[in-house]
Amino acid sequence: MAIKMLLSRSMRSYVITQLGVPARINEAWNLYLGHTRNVAENVHILLDQARRAEAKISLLRGEPVTDLKMLEVGPGQQLMQLAYFGARNEVVGIDLDVIAQNMNASECIRMARKNGWVRTSKTLARKIAGIDAKVRKELLRQLCLRTLPSFRVLQMNAEKMQFPNEHFDVVFSRAVFEHLPDPGAVTSEIRRVLKPGGVMFLAIHLFSSDSGCHDTRIFIGEREDLPFWAHLRPEHEKKVRSNSYLNKLGLADWQKLFASKMPDSEVVSLYDAGNTERQELHRLREQGELSGYSDEELLSVTVEASWRKPLK
Repeated sequence: MAIKMLLSRSMRSYVITQLGVPARINEAWNLYLGHTRNVAENVHILLDQARRAEAKISLLRGEPVTDLKMLEVGPGQQLMQLAYFGARNEVVGIDLDVIAQNMNASECIRMARKNGWVRTSKTLARKIAGIDAKVRKELLRQLCLRTLPSFRVLQMNAEKMQFPNEHFDVVFSRAVFEHLPDPGAVTSEIRRVLKPGGVMFLAIHLFSSDSGCHDTRIFIGEREDLPFWAHLRPEHEKKVRSNSYLNKLGLADWQKLFASKMPDSEVVSLYDAGNTERQELHRLREQGELSGYSDEELLSVTVEASWRKPLK
């Protein structure tokens, strides 16, 4: 009874949405498959994304990304980008969820209170199944490290950061901004906490991409009866089971947001969808579908936003 009362009072994670028990079980199985298949390849892909971010940050700053004060918005549970950048920089992550690096009874209770039972259950199941341990071992191997570098992960609302003005050299984030209820407020906070000459680099999962609906069946390549771009096609959108809150901003929305908050920022769509999506889009175009969207919107999974704060 005490646990039930505790969980009923818990604050919902900002990425949680209502799915129902059967769909949540299906999602858990899909996530398990996604985490356990090709662990080495998955870690390699994520580290490549961190290296891409590093290259862009270095280009904007005009110097190597070393000995900097860096902030990651929304590092998630496995902390790969913090580990990558933390080897050569002072890094800190903030997340609306509690990110427990050492699981014990008190941390589990704190997670349940703040994250809610669904998010906490996911984390515990992943750790009990040994998934996090396998990922961490592979991460250390690919980074040629014996132990993870030291870094902090703070439970904090990115709309109201508890850092002083002009505190960080770099703010970065991957696959988080599409989940934020008010990304404009977070962008304003990033502007505030960046030092003059500091750099922001964000990678955003674009809602209008096929996988932008965040149905886990797409991520593991077993979409069952789910049509491509189902969330953008009214006759199919009820088939979609999004596993998280999405603000549903499109490419033009992101361009407008960053232009207003950070003049001279760069917003680039990567056209990084695969051949299957390209072939399927060609077929749908011939049938007259998705005419309200450009190829750029549909075939770009990732949008990158970057900005260097002007010097005073």
